[in-house]
Amino acid sequence: MDQYLGGALPALGAALSNPQPGSPLFLSRLVAAAREHLDADIGFLCEFDGSAKVVRKVDGTVHGQEVGVGTSFPLDETYCRRLTSGELPSVVHDGRNDPRVRDLPITRELDIGTYIGVPVNLPDGSLYGTLCCISHEVDRSIHERDVKFMRVLGALIGNELAEQRAADQEHRSKLDRIGRLTGSLRVVYQPVVELDGGALVGMEALARFDTDPPRSPDQWFADAWSVGLGAQLELAAVRAALSQRGRLSSDLYMAINASPIVLQSQALLDELYAVRGGPVLLEVTEHAAVNEYGPLMQALASCRACGVRIAVDDFGAGYSGLSHVLRISPNVLKLDMQLTRDIDRDGAKQALASATVGFAAKAGVDIIAEGVENAAEAGMLREIGVRYGQGFHFGRPGPLPH
Repeated sequence: MDQYLGGALPALGAALSNPQPGSPLFLSRLVAAAREHLDADIGFLCEFDGSAKVVRKVDGTVHGQEVGVGTSFPLDETYCRRLTSGELPSVVHDGRNDPRVRDLPITRELDIGTYIGVPVNLPDGSLYGTLCCISHEVDRSIHERDVKFMRVLGALIGNELAEQRAADQEHRSKLDRIGRLTGSLRVVYQPVVELDGGALVGMEALARFDTDPPRSPDQWFADAWSVGLGAQLELAAVRAALSQRGRLSSDLYMAINASPIVLQSQALLDELYAVRGGPVLLEVTEHAAVNEYGPLMQALASCRACGVRIAVDDFGAGYSGLSHVLRISPNVLKLDMQLTRDIDRDGAKQALASATVGFAAKAGVDIIAEGVENAAEAGMLREIGVRYGQGFHFGRPGPLPH
């Protein structure tokens, strides 16, 4: 920016301050900044789409009449086409009397006194369209500094459009990948045992996806949630897991995972009502804070009415804190693997686990330690008073045993 932009800096600063790039309102704010700086009646961001110029963003009115997003004009009859082809300069001070444009229908239709426009190019150099402003009155005060300001806004718009297109492409790519994912879904089961004696008490169902290249289930679920398909993918995993419930003996429970959003769905309740032949432990997974507990508590009550017990997963990490536990009042707490890992050599972890055991005993809650990988960890957890364990030390996830 040089001295010609000095007077435009306040408007540019306002355009960039709020909202930030990436916001749905950012492009609209840039168009508004152009119109406000020029004191024009209306500002447009237009895309060249074949033989038409299509309004994508607009700020202001034409003699009090709104020109809506999606309004199109024949491209060959516009100032913008002539601007980008080099037939017109960026500024036309008096459209009604300029022989180059006075006979164009759009001059009368929009009552163009003064026009200022600049091309909008994407970072790869391709032409997207134009950023332009129109005043009904003739304004001869518009000079090169105003054109420079418009060009700066046009460059910002081009970069933002490119980023939006890349984000849209990534979104479509994720949708396609998630749409094809269900066919690769399989469920494996990991044993949960008593630390004192090693008796098997249950199996946790865990989703796996046979894809190339391999990706962790957490990555797939995160992608699914980012494109609005997280609940569907979770429910597909729940259905696949519960379809095998009948293969477990009635004295063993099956643990399944569900997020608070899925917990509140009728589809999950339907699956739970349909289960026959043995107990189910529903683990509430947390990857974001719960903002409203009322609906969640009602959903958990409905699950309990189906005979399902409730567990809080990953206790001691993320959002599964004490306040969360007190609200949910679970039957089971699952200690996060970050707390159990190397607990035999970490006094602080031992103290925290011991305090949790004391709390659980008074609350009537069972504790399962996740991620137990060796006998030393298992021994320390048993000594502290943790009753159940799960991890590679007891068995890796795999198919249900016959």
